[in-house]
Amino acid sequence: MSSIGRGLAVSTLLLAPLMLSAQELDAGHLHVRIDGRRVGTERFRVWLTGSTVNAVAAIEIAQRPAWQVGLQMDPNMRPMKYEVREGRSALVSGERFADRVRFHFVTPEGERWKERWKEYPVTDAAAILEPGVAHHYLLLVRALREAPDGRLDVLLPLAGRSVPIRLTRQSAEPVAIGQGSVAATRFDLDIEGMRHSVWLDADDKLLRVVDPRTGREAVRAPTEG
Repeated sequence: MSSIGRGLAVSTLLLAPLMLSAQELDAGHLHVRIDGRRVGTERFRVWLTGSTVNAVAAIEIAQRPAWQVGLQMDPNMRPMKYEVREGRSALVSGERFADRVRFHFVTPEGERWKERWKEYPVTDAAAILEPGVAHHYLLLVRALREAPDGRLDVLLPLAGRSVPIRLTRQSAEPVAIGQGSVAATRFDLDIEGMRHSVWLDADDKLLRVVDPRTGREAVRAPTEG
């Protein structure tokens, strides 16, 4: 399987201007906190080119190598290609085939590198969620709103499993951004019995994510930085 890094050029796409034929869905800079303490940033971009939805991000967390994350999806937000890079190394890369989604992992083992593969039936791959990647929640909410009964089977690639996720509630709730407040809709998701919350503005821009399992929160930075 060819590297998705060559197909997506994750870091290059994040910094380059959009092609004239592309439609930007969201792009922003998030402040990441754990238990209330700021630990890093996530810069992301989501756009539509033809019928393909693209999403990339650069994530910098204290005391961890930076991540470059890239995802391509079909019009129904189902994953087609995926990659997480840590520095120059691809932690995981994946590709969708007619009946399955296949992931390739490379991990250090002493002075050598160990490779492994894992496959899932396409029925278990309605969306992708990587814990610690905030903009994936934006994509997940968009997919859940269109799903029957607000339920999907979602892949957690690095964790190596598929889990059911359900949209349980949505309500109006503003988000504090800098010194101001932005009107927003809060979406509560049930993920393995825990409530994760996502806030989007009226234009479906990502404002805030709260992950109770890790104590992590991501909040959109003010426009001025």
